[in-house]
Amino acid sequence: MSARDRKRILIVAILLALVTACTAAPAAPEEAEGPDTLKVWIAWGNNPEWLQNFFDQYGEAAGVQVEVNANVEADKIITGLSGTEPPDVLILSGPDDVGSWAREELVLPLDDVISANDIDMDDMYPAPLGQCKYIGKYYCLPWGTDNYALFWNKDLFEDAGLDPEKPPQTMEELVEYADKLTKFDDEGNLTQVGFIPDFSWSHIDLYAAMFGGYWVNEDGTKVLMDSQPMIDAMKWEQQFYTKYGVDEVLRLSSGLGDYMSPDQGFYAGKVAMQVEGEWQPGKNFIGMYKPELNYGVAPFPPPADHPERKNTNVVAGTVVVIPSNVPSTEASGKLLAWMMEPQTVADFFVENFNLPTSKKAAEDPRFAENEKFMVFVEMMGDPNARTAPRTIIDAEIITELEMIEEQVLHAGAEPEPLLREAQEKLQPMLDEALGK
Repeated sequence: MSARDRKRILIVAILLALVTACTAAPAAPEEAEGPDTLKVWIAWGNNPEWLQNFFDQYGEAAGVQVEVNANVEADKIITGLSGTEPPDVLILSGPDDVGSWAREELVLPLDDVISANDIDMDDMYPAPLGQCKYIGKYYCLPWGTDNYALFWNKDLFEDAGLDPEKPPQTMEELVEYADKLTKFDDEGNLTQVGFIPDFSWSHIDLYAAMFGGYWVNEDGTKVLMDSQPMIDAMKWEQQFYTKYGVDEVLRLSSGLGDYMSPDQGFYAGKVAMQVEGEWQPGKNFIGMYKPELNYGVAPFPPPADHPERKNTNVVAGTVVVIPSNVPSTEASGKLLAWMMEPQTVADFFVENFNLPTSKKAAEDPRFAENEKFMVFVEMMGDPNARTAPRTIIDAEIITELEMIEEQVLHAGAEPEPLLREAQEKLQPMLDEALGK
């Protein structure tokens, strides 16, 4: 299962737990002529009643019917984008496919839509907004987002002789802490692990950023798969498998409980530190499955020789696109503009427990009720918050990256030759896509 698929499953699970009552309706948009029915497709979500009720607020205010289709499968999305019956608005769990769809002219550039509907781009946090620009144009807009921080089990810290109130301050110290928090039984079986870098899924984007790079350059024209930051990040991850034994780490991780259960590795005290997202402190995760858990949350630490990278975090998450073959760009644009209003963002994501992409929405006092959640909000607004640069072959690049990370971590392969091979394969693909 790919990291993207795991993320979709996660968001499905989050929305399963949402309440069925709607929040207060945002300000009504102006009514305008257009289609009698607007179709909203969502690539995640298995609570159709709640989602339908939420979008009915727009329908009632605008005098149209809104039909919400949640948890739409990938093949149906492709059919809708390329056929004659597209959704008016498509909500995705992330931007990985947007660049490829922009290249194939399956989704609209949104610059004219943004201008026509006075969408306040200055109200959006720069980091999540950055994931939506391709070749100088916006092809999506962020609608709620995620970033990741370090969680640590305070009780396990104390048992290991570590200060439970002090998380590791550098990546090197994290390695030292992980060693002290890792346990084997008398037969040599791994029973507790300090840290697994790809638990519960890949975080290579965060680690690469901490080492000072990404897999592409800032303007998305050069693949940097075999760059030193990528090599360093892969090797840093690999050590947590090789020093404890690849087979032992895989054996332990394969026996951990389901992601949404009291037996999840971090909840159960089998994994002492983890990289996780802002939804974890909420009522539907730790609050539901392990409310008594004694834990802390802090930004992931930087390398010791680069303290200026403190608070570096990579922001990515839900984005909205408009298919290029929609019946009415005007009607789709008005719906998109309503979705981007601060009140709409606040009402939706305070229930969803994801980061609000609107600065004004983030000021809603409901978000501040959970101080651990606010760690993530503050990180998103930090100068070191960023998004991975986007290209128009993102889908192909991510597929290659996932395969390489799997081989390096779970099969003990050396990263350099694999990254070099991917570089030689992907750069010509990107050049061709850019018309070079």
